[in-house]
Amino acid sequence: MARVIIQAQTPGNLKKLIKLAVENQSRVISFGIAKTKRKLGELEKESRMDSKDFYEEFQKGKLGDDLKYIRWAGEYETLALLQKDYNDLQDLELCS
Repeated sequence: MARVIIQAQTPGNLKKLIKLAVENQSRVISFGIAKTKRKLGELEKESRMDSKDFYEEFQKGKLGDDLKYIRWAGEYETLALLQKDYNDLQDLELCS
């Protein structure tokens, strides 16, 4: 686990401010996750294929390079990154 130390000239409410910033970023990422999942759901419904299955086939080069597929792959990768960022923030521990 990475460790970050922040020292302030006047510590006062620094921990509270950092906690609020993390909570706010978690909400922003949650919104992004929900939006990305909606987009993936639309693509899955339209193509009658699960995104995970699609991505595996796309990575193998079996689907070609149609712009729709490139966007779909991008959304799938974006979701993975957003979920990782969200989980990282949830695992964050603020020490005194």
